[in-house]
Amino acid sequence: MASIYIVGQWGPEAAERCYGPFVTATTAQAQDVEAKIFLMMDAVYLMKKGIAEKIKAPGFPPLPELIDSFLNAGGKIEVCSNSATFRGLKEKDFRDKRIEIAGAAAMINDVLKHDKVMFF
Repeated sequence: MASIYIVGQWGPEAAERCYGPFVTATTAQAQDVEAKIFLMMDAVYLMKKGIAEKIKAPGFPPLPELIDSFLNAGGKIEVCSNSATFRGLKEKDFRDKRIEIAGAAAMINDVLKHDKVMFF
């Protein structure tokens, strides 16, 4: 099975850009491509309870639905440990217990094992 590793960097300040990782990941899943998302910088805010519900971009489905759809289809989301610490976020703050904190070493390992890597 093909695989894709998606790195998201944009947070609530750029509503349209927030959708990139999740639209791409759910589309990949629909095409039988394994997808994993790693969020860093301001993108880590997207996993904080209540934040995704506030983000709206015309023409896109609700962001919480995309996130839940991705997770429910077996997708994995990791949040950069340094970015989370910088912003005072802990796993208990996340919208879903399946979202994990991971460091740079985990990101590098995942980049090396996936077929393709995309940055948003």
